Amino acid sequence: MYFRALLITICLFLISCTEHTQAPLRIGTNTWPGYEPLYVTQKKSSEFLNKIKFIEYRNASQVLNGIINNSIDVAAVTLDEAVKIKALGYDIQVVWVIDESYGADALISMNSETIEALKGKKIGVETSALGAYFLRRFLENKQLEKNDFEIVNLEVNRHLDAIKQGTVDAVLTFDPVKSKLLESGATNLFDSTQIPGEIIDVLIVNRANFSTQQQVTLSQFLKAHARTVIAINSNIKPYYHSLNNRLNLSETQFFDSFSQIKLFELGRVEQWLTQADQQQQLIKRYSDVLLEEQIITQACDCEHLVSTKILELVKNEK
Repeated sequence: MYFRALLITICLFLISCTEHTQAPLRIGTNTWPGYEPLYVTQKKSSEFLNKIKFIEYRNASQVLNGIINNSIDVAAVTLDEAVKIKALGYDIQVVWVIDESYGADALISMNSETIEALKGKKIGVETSALGAYFLRRFLENKQLEKNDFEIVNLEVNRHLDAIKQGTVDAVLTFDPVKSKLLESGATNLFDSTQIPGEIIDVLIVNRANFSTQQQVTLSQFLKAHARTVIAINSNIKPYYHSLNNRLNLSETQFFDSFSQIKLFELGRVEQWLTQADQQQQLIKRYSDVLLEEQIITQACDCEHLVSTKILELVKNEK
């Protein structure tokens, strides 16, 4: 009798503990230098090691599927990718802006040293993600047509091997792949410095499923992350090993890569999130391109895509 009562007491205690234990906030990313400071922030605090769980994906398409399927709570994606899934009917919101690519996304060819020499050849592009928009802007910028090349749908985690094996002649890719190809002797034919302000990385959430407690956890984490970004922007050298853990770049590649990314400090985050007119101009540009490329079937109803709620919580965090 005593044993049974003790067993029931233990079971009730365990159930009580389970009910009051908050599941960790799941943040999904693919590999991109701009996301690495998020990992650094988590590892700097034992609190966030318990509260935050990173889910690492091989490419951006998998990250998008993760947020759509509720396998993750927060997704790190490019803004055009957020516009895409919003237009497809998913109730997501942009809650934070991470960085801007300023050279870290590029068209890289191993054998063609000019765009003219690349004509008629295969370009690998992850068409379900940023690649579709980047390809369109490359063609517009250089006054070219898509049929000037043979476009091959290719996830970013396959870019490096595809170039080395000769499956494609060039890739529209980004770091760390870009830097590794350039160090192997490849040529940069076009990059994001030629479309400044257009490749932006953000955090998105599934609005219907994002609880009040999750908002609090994310705001606490982003407050700490804002301090991490200030420290990295001030002097990146002490963070070389922690930032490079997943990227696996040489020292030269590493510093070149981060010189081509603008990590947003809190003031810049606030400026971007509150400039509604500029946001909507860029979002409309994404929507128009995605619609013309038949990646979406209707224009994005994106008036309320960007939210400042997490920003306000971060600003109120002590």
